[in-house]
Amino acid sequence: MVIDWQRNSIKILSVFLAVILWIYVSSEQNPTAEKEINVSLENVGLAQNYLITGGLPESVRVKVRGNKTQLANLAAGEFRALVSIPEGETGEITVPVQVSSPPGLRVVQVYPHEVTVSIDSLVEKVIPVAVSLRGKPPQGYTAQTPQCQPGTVTARGPSKSVSEISQAAAVVDVQSATQDIDLTLTVTTGNSSVSLSPAMVRVVVPITGAALPKTVPVQPQVTGAPASGFAVTQIISEPAAVQISGPAEAIGDVTEVKTKPVDIRGIDNNLVKEIDLIPVPGAAAIYPDRVKVQVLIKKTETQPEPPPGNGGAEQQRQ
Repeated sequence: MVIDWQRNSIKILSVFLAVILWIYVSSEQNPTAEKEINVSLENVGLAQNYLITGGLPESVRVKVRGNKTQLANLAAGEFRALVSIPEGETGEITVPVQVSSPPGLRVVQVYPHEVTVSIDSLVEKVIPVAVSLRGKPPQGYTAQTPQCQPGTVTARGPSKSVSEISQAAAVVDVQSATQDIDLTLTVTTGNSSVSLSPAMVRVVVPITGAALPKTVPVQPQVTGAPASGFAVTQIISEPAAVQISGPAEAIGDVTEVKTKPVDIRGIDNNLVKEIDLIPVPGAAAIYPDRVKVQVLIKKTETQPEPPPGNGGAEQQRQ
């Protein structure tokens, strides 16, 4: 019995010494070391219609310990770093960073080991579109009030950001414009965390010529003829000229303004009548738009003819 115990003790001691020797040789040939690696940081547990608005870094620095062979070929993709977001909470929340590593390695440090993230809920709000004009048309032209379609858009984003927004903006450049502008433009709020739907609107800016004044003569018009034995001697307009106003392209070639026709059929006396002027196409206004027309007539002078049959006797008496 004593001999068997001694033999077993020797065997156990031999195995123990062999393990110690293996550990020693392994430690000498493949010693333990540490390595730092950047690992992408993920989040889990974020409820629907909630979002992280700040405080979450893209990655964390992880220090691991293992033998040189393990550390030599280590890749960041073999690790997973994540934070668990409490469901339904908003505001600033501090949560720990949890890291899982490959077998045989030990995580000795995570920096930062916890993060403070800002959580907000997603909301929507309908806001108007405000169109502003940049630049000026050339002299003689005017940019009218912009027309926007649609006139409102839906803003979606963090409740704090959306609550601070009152309108979306679009800008139209009217510099040197001489005709209507019709564009499809992107609308913005100035806050990148807020999205808009639709993101583009159609904007029309009417461009009109300035209302320039111009004085032109009045041309009276008459129809018909006076009574037999009478003739028109003069037609007078009071005033003789009127002022028209409108875009240069509309009134530039206008040399006179005509009255509506004055009927003089069968008259045997001078005629005075107030009459409307005929509108000028494209003109903004005519002042005055009515004039007084005087038609002057006189009796025509004719040589009286002798009565039939008496002409010879009269001549004999002479």
